[in-house]
Amino acid sequence: MIVPDAVAVYRISGLSLDAIFALFRIVVTSVIIVLTIRIPFKRKYHWMFLVVSFAFLWFSVFSFAAQTSATATTALTFFQLQGFLANSPQYLLIFQFVIYFVGRKATLWEKAVLVAGYGYCVVTVWVPYFIDPNFSVELPHQTTFGWTTSPGTGNPYLVPSGIDIFDTTLVLLSFYLLLRYYRSAGSPLVKGQVKYLIIGIILIFVGSSYHFLIAQRFTLPALQNLISGGGDIVLLLGLKKKGFYSVTPTTETATIAAPVTYPLEDGQFYLAFDTKACLDAFSNTVKNGHEGLLITRTFPDDARRDTGLMTTPIRWLAESKRDDAMSPVDLLGLSLTVKDFLQKAMNPVVMLQGIEYLTTINGFEPNLRLIQGLRDANAEKRGILLLPVVPKSLDEKDEALLVAETSPLPSPTV
Repeated sequence: MIVPDAVAVYRISGLSLDAIFALFRIVVTSVIIVLTIRIPFKRKYHWMFLVVSFAFLWFSVFSFAAQTSATATTALTFFQLQGFLANSPQYLLIFQFVIYFVGRKATLWEKAVLVAGYGYCVVTVWVPYFIDPNFSVELPHQTTFGWTTSPGTGNPYLVPSGIDIFDTTLVLLSFYLLLRYYRSAGSPLVKGQVKYLIIGIILIFVGSSYHFLIAQRFTLPALQNLISGGGDIVLLLGLKKKGFYSVTPTTETATIAAPVTYPLEDGQFYLAFDTKACLDAFSNTVKNGHEGLLITRTFPDDARRDTGLMTTPIRWLAESKRDDAMSPVDLLGLSLTVKDFLQKAMNPVVMLQGIEYLTTINGFEPNLRLIQGLRDANAEKRGILLLPVVPKSLDEKDEALLVAETSPLPSPTV
């Protein structure tokens, strides 16, 4: 039922409910954008997530502008601008984000969907904005919750029975890619991210579907910004699950400072063919004020018992679902973990034990690229990296390449 423009609008602090919901999403997306910009070592899908977030911000800003308009004509202008990056473009951007997230180049069919999708948006969203703005939305009317839009002239063809065929198709394709990636992912961390992303996309889809199926038909509050804003938050939580492989630097407080026995220099990457000596050097450096990160093949409880370190973060190289475990196939996650730690710690020292295991799983060349990347990041931050290697566990050529990238661990002074 259409309510006359003179209807009384429920307001809180001078804002209608729909305006408040739009303002909520403006705040949420703005915070998300700031947090995403601050992500270290961005990957391609992080940048795409920024694009998606700006699309959400565009939508909510013009939604708020429309809800605070004094006349239906002014509100219509803002609703039409809102539609420029409304549901169809948003789901297309989400689909492109998902393609980048699964970590590979787009296949032929994915490229075809993107090309067809952008063509669809040009024909049904962007061109009509300049030729026939009423194609997407017509003059809004006032309800007790704020301005609500009337379906555009194109809705019977594009959104039959309130179901947007294009948006639904893209959501299903996004779920297909995410579920396939979930089944193939070797890292429990990545599996957790995928779960968050699926839930977030579901909430965003529910928000827009509610608008077409319920809000426009029964003159109810436009909860799209409220529900979808929750989806935005879940998406970010998915990307930030475990803090992008984050480790919080912690000063070891459980032990009394010991005499410095290994004269390690900042900015150096040390190679040792004695694992025990390397562990002693790491432990001694941590006990003298450096913030340490130990990545090891030894079970964390056993590593703490052997080193006497109680608060220093330890990551276990193993196929395990423990929160402190890291999959040996997830070299990117390993790289991000160490680099994030180097950036956040004041005096970082990192020991990476298990290069033989990683070589068995991944081959030597990917591990060499990992070592080279960590070497450069460590030199820039002026941290200390320690790499123990079991003697004769690698080919002579591979061992020589490691020697070329590192310095020998100095002998203890006492």
